[in-house]
Amino acid sequence: MQIAFAVAAAVAVLAAFVAFRTFKSLQAEKERAAAEAARLSAEISKRDEDLRGSQEARSALESERRALEESLSEAQSTIQAQLAKIQEFETQVGELRSQAEQALFEHKSQQRFFGRKAKDTFEVVKQRLAAEGFPERIDDIAAGPTKSLSEETKRLLKEVESWMAQGSMEDPDVLHLLGILDFARGDAKRAELRLRAASRTSDVPLLWENLGDLMKHTGRGKTAVQHYKKAARSAPENSPVHKKLGMALFAAGEYAAALKPLQVALQAYPSDLELHLHVAFAYIEAGEYQKAIDLSHSGRKRFPKAASLAACAIVAFSKMKRFRDAEMAFQTAMEIDANSADAYIARGFAYLEEEKPKDATKAFQKALEIDRNRPRALYGLGRAANREQNFETALGHLKKAVELKPDYAEAWYEMKTTHEALKQFELAVEALNKAVSLKPKLA
Repeated sequence: MQIAFAVAAAVAVLAAFVAFRTFKSLQAEKERAAAEAARLSAEISKRDEDLRGSQEARSALESERRALEESLSEAQSTIQAQLAKIQEFETQVGELRSQAEQALFEHKSQQRFFGRKAKDTFEVVKQRLAAEGFPERIDDIAAGPTKSLSEETKRLLKEVESWMAQGSMEDPDVLHLLGILDFARGDAKRAELRLRAASRTSDVPLLWENLGDLMKHTGRGKTAVQHYKKAARSAPENSPVHKKLGMALFAAGEYAAALKPLQVALQAYPSDLELHLHVAFAYIEAGEYQKAIDLSHSGRKRFPKAASLAACAIVAFSKMKRFRDAEMAFQTAMEIDANSADAYIARGFAYLEEEKPKDATKAFQKALEIDRNRPRALYGLGRAANREQNFETALGHLKKAVELKPDYAEAWYEMKTTHEALKQFELAVEALNKAVSLKPKLA
């Protein structure tokens, strides 16, 4: 009984323990289930919130889409209206372009008409000017009074200018002629404008020659040389521009450069004594003394009474130190003309080459007795006086020389030497600057 009771008690205790453990396990499971239920409830709530948010977003997007569709519809309507306006404008532009093209065509037709009228009238004017003996070179116009134009020619000239203005025409031949006529009327400024306008599209030698003439007669010698050079490139050999170019270069002291155009001119004008003399002196200044002597001898056959040609030989012989030949050339000049100032001046410079300043002084003084207006003789006297150290006397002669010929570069240069000898150094610098400005090679 006791054993059965003990077993029953043990069973009861074990059952109670098992029941307790089972209870605890069930209690823990209940708590886990409650926690999971709470989590799931929270998740469900969050999902519900997300769903409500998505629905609101969808609703907002839908509203925005509808608004965009309305804006797009309005924009398409505006574009259609603008396209209609553009089409209208294109039609108007096409009409205006057609009108402009027609107006341009008519304008060009009018210009061509006025241009033809100007050219036709210009040809008539040229013929009338030729018949009336009007010069075609500015140099010839400047040389003396020209014959007045007839009233009919003046009328035609006005017509030419009128047609040119209406046709906006700048024909170089017409401008060239009008420029010459402007110069003849005394309007050198307008003449220059016309000739320069013509030169932009023309290489006609006569045009460039006239531009050179205009520069020369308005005191722009260096520019004149450039225009003469351009004219001489294509001018015929019998054109006077070769002589003009040679003379201009000679006057500028560019003797070697002057030789070629002077020689061309001499072939065209063999009876021109001035050309013979310039060519001979250009040979001398360029150091080609024998050629100067040969030209002097051949020239005397054509000009037997020209003592000045023999004077060229005197200078050339003296440069070659052939003083006896220089004396013989002087005697020849005396036989031709005993009162040749050129011969005495040449003899004076020959004496200076021979280191005979006293004899040179006598020769220069004799030249001045024959012709007081000889700056070269005064220059020679200045050089001779400097050689003898008579500096005050030399200064007097040289001042007179530049009074007669202000652009006498060699005289200014000799004056520099005289001022230095007199210790007048500032005046010496002034004289040197003057000489170099006139002839840069003297520097």
